[in-house]
Amino acid sequence: MTRWRAYLFLLFILPLPIGGYADWAWPLYTALACGLLVLELRLRVNDLSTFPAAFVRSRWLWVSLLLIQLWVGAQAVWVTPDHYDTWVYLFKGLGYVCFFMLTLLLLDTNFRIQQAIWTVILAAAFQAFYGSLMVLTGWEYGFFAAKHAYIGNTTGTFVNRNHIAGYLEMVLALGIGFLLAQSTVYKGSLRQRVRQAVQMLLSSKVVLRLLLAMMVIALVMTRSRMGNTAFFASMMIAGALALLLMRHKSRSTTILLASLLIIDIAIVGTFFGVDKVAERLQKTSVDSESRDEVAHDSFVMWQQQPLAGIGAGTFQTTFPKYKSTDVTAVNVYNHTHNDYIQFLAEFGAPAFVILLIVVLICLWRAIRAMRVRRSELLKGVGFGATMGIIAIGIHSTVDFNLQIPANAYMFMFLLALANIARWAEHDPRVHTNAPRTPRRSKRHVTHAAHATTTETP
Repeated sequence: MTRWRAYLFLLFILPLPIGGYADWAWPLYTALACGLLVLELRLRVNDLSTFPAAFVRSRWLWVSLLLIQLWVGAQAVWVTPDHYDTWVYLFKGLGYVCFFMLTLLLLDTNFRIQQAIWTVILAAAFQAFYGSLMVLTGWEYGFFAAKHAYIGNTTGTFVNRNHIAGYLEMVLALGIGFLLAQSTVYKGSLRQRVRQAVQMLLSSKVVLRLLLAMMVIALVMTRSRMGNTAFFASMMIAGALALLLMRHKSRSTTILLASLLIIDIAIVGTFFGVDKVAERLQKTSVDSESRDEVAHDSFVMWQQQPLAGIGAGTFQTTFPKYKSTDVTAVNVYNHTHNDYIQFLAEFGAPAFVILLIVVLICLWRAIRAMRVRRSELLKGVGFGATMGIIAIGIHSTVDFNLQIPANAYMFMFLLALANIARWAEHDPRVHTNAPRTPRRSKRHVTHAAHATTTETP
């Protein structure tokens, strides 16, 4: 229980110290994630039946991620010897992978899945409330310090509005999936329908919807062009997939998805500035932006060392050698503003391809979960993981969200939930997190007098 509470604590504090970018924050996250994983493995290693199906089925994914960290270690020794930033990247990466594995191990009951999702929703709701309050009151404080940039835009305790937008779009995706899992089907007489409606109004579903609305307001108030574009685009894509793939979907599911788009865009957005986001999009042009030139120069930089890469975490020190005259901005570029190209340039093609395959497998499993699972919760988690991965995938084409620890950890959380949604064993218990009874061997099941059918993952 102590390990579980420590895990939830980590989930909640991830975005607080400037998105985990503070020099003291990310080492704490790495130590917590790795330490909790070691403790969890020590307790389970003597009884393999206690390992959840999602952890076992995903073994090639986390093994691949561990191999990539091994490759970063090799870069630190041979490609970029004595380069501090590569070693930092290695320790950050180990934290991400340990967190991925820890999530697969710990989220082994419906109750724990719900608790974890509620934790990240509350963490994001705090960011949304605090950030919006700062803008509306004019106080403009970040993490215990006055803001010097993005005045008038929601940033929460992040530094950059685009990064809180990335965090919010991932958590919003999970929240919407969680909301779908609680879709209410009204049936029976008029009196019964009224009673069901009253029960729904008194349930946590209303609280969840209000928190999601608060997050949408904050997302719009970030004025992040791609953050808002990625959120609404991913919701439409995931919604279309859900309507196409989900079996036995109720009419309420269709109504809920439609209402989310209508309410969030037409009502919330109108009152809190979606028109200003649209105005920023209209004013955006190739001539006014230097991100495309930076991406081009970064691609040229990768071509110099296509296999070995320039070294994880070394973009800031290496890029000036390749910066063209088209990049006239005076500010220092510490990241590419395109996660795909930065990972490619720093890691090299082989490691980048492995990373991309891991993400695509997780996305496929999340989509499959919407199709084949019978549990409403797991279908909803599959939807949330699908939408979140698509959202951050779109946003990463013009930004560096995955270089921010809080967002990288949240992305690993999404990847883990995609596998949990696909492979978790059917668990009818919702209000208990008691340990599972070890499964009987196949031989015992075969000779059982009355076999019980279970859900096919």
